[in-house]
Amino acid sequence: MLPLAGAAPTIDPGVNAVSPSCKIIYLGFVGALEPPDNKYSGVVQIRDVLRGAGFGDVCASSYSPYVWTMGRDWLLKYFPTHEGALTPAELLLCPKVILVGHSMGGWAMMSVARELRSRNIPVELTIQVDSVGITDQTVPRNVKNGALFHAHDVLMFMTTRHLKMEDPRMTKLVANVIVAGAGHESITRDPRIRELVISTIERLRTGFLVPAVTELPIPIEAGPAKAE
Repeated sequence: MLPLAGAAPTIDPGVNAVSPSCKIIYLGFVGALEPPDNKYSGVVQIRDVLRGAGFGDVCASSYSPYVWTMGRDWLLKYFPTHEGALTPAELLLCPKVILVGHSMGGWAMMSVARELRSRNIPVELTIQVDSVGITDQTVPRNVKNGALFHAHDVLMFMTTRHLKMEDPRMTKLVANVIVAGAGHESITRDPRIRELVISTIERLRTGFLVPAVTELPIPIEAGPAKAE
């Protein structure tokens, strides 16, 4: 896979960048009862893939929803540190953002997205995986593409099953998938979630749009994810 085109931006005093080579940021939030490095979580497994070969232009990390502000602060290290909204010129030098959250991590992810909205920082993709939270049903207008994966299990009456767009002109729903046969934990390992993240990265590298779910290599009616 090829890195994003263009030279690394010049770092000035207004930027607190850990890695100038970071062109895309993946920030994942696990469920409330999980450690941030839970090897059985698909959120963490995607993080580990993005830390491997072929993804040198991606910075990836995962956090517990209880410390979601730490995840936010990690992400913002790659952006100008001044207060207020970023300018279009500044955004040209900043990395692209992908957010994924499972269970209560879906609420944490949306909390980060809303704070990025206040800085005028766009989010290329949000993925909510069996999301649980009072304020996680409305996708903020700075999100370009939103996706929802949910299980048909005993928690189905607690999890988010439908999304509202703060501004439908700004946000496209690219997936709303019921994962047949999956449980609240195993749903994170559905291969379509990883595929959507990786295909989004590939399209960001080439400048193409994120595909709708019907264009994904793995169809919406595919079977359940395999439990480990």
